[in-house]
Amino acid sequence: MNGTVEGEARGVPMSMVNVTLPDGTVNEYAAGVTAGEVVTDALGKKHGCLAARINNVERDLSTPLTDDCDVEGILAESDEGIHILRHSAAHLLAQAVMELYPDAKPTIGPAIDRGFYYDFAMEPIGEGDLKPIEKKMHEIARRNLKVERVELDDQELREHFTSNPYKIEIIDDKLEDGDGSTIYKQGEWYDLCLGPHVSSTAKLMFSRLTSVSSAYWRGDQSREQLVRIYGIVEPTKEALKATLHRMEQAKLRDHRKLGKDLQLFHVDEEVGQGLILWTPRGAIVRQQLQD
Repeated sequence: MNGTVEGEARGVPMSMVNVTLPDGTVNEYAAGVTAGEVVTDALGKKHGCLAARINNVERDLSTPLTDDCDVEGILAESDEGIHILRHSAAHLLAQAVMELYPDAKPTIGPAIDRGFYYDFAMEPIGEGDLKPIEKKMHEIARRNLKVERVELDDQELREHFTSNPYKIEIIDDKLEDGDGSTIYKQGEWYDLCLGPHVSSTAKLMFSRLTSVSSAYWRGDQSREQLVRIYGIVEPTKEALKATLHRMEQAKLRDHRKLGKDLQLFHVDEEVGQGLILWTPRGAIVRQQLQD
């Protein structure tokens, strides 16, 4: 891609940018080349990068380069790549919920250490409702929807989220008066976000929803109670299988499950939440451990 420029061949001068790669190589490109095109040029089409670091700032692969800069691809398996994958999967979850529950109000959906979650203002759901949502997520992933960053001014932002008081509250709190921000679109669905995100929903094929619980808006018990849905996502099918296996092994080693299965103790909520009541067998094991 670097080298001869079509515009110059027609006698039209074009603005150029120098892009420095991690190994110190400097390539010249026509201004406006995207970070993704630079990464593909450097690493090949199967580069496995979800985003790019431009002058040490994480950005989308679709980001145009208009000045000299340093560019480094962010691999899906890296810590930064996994974080981007999880954050993007949270958006996928929100889109799936909105398609199945049109009256739901999405609030926030961050990446967390072991996956992601999204909080919704909606009627309570149970574990049995997760499979249809997960199925919808996979369906949207297969649509291969382009994920686009769109810059909006303050008025446009408020118009986009006029029916969602939670997003309006975030806009009021996070942005200075009159400041704009960005949304990310995938198909007709969009969310308030700074990014970066994956370039397509097809990058999110290997996800699984793990649990549902309740949470309070902004962690404040005086505010609205929300539905929180947790999930995991990995860049490959093999990685997802490995993660699910580790989770299953962790459950088997959980002291609460072992205590119940081995009849060492039980918990009676009427006596006290979380209070362990030792069985005779459990009392013997406990005494042996203490000795």
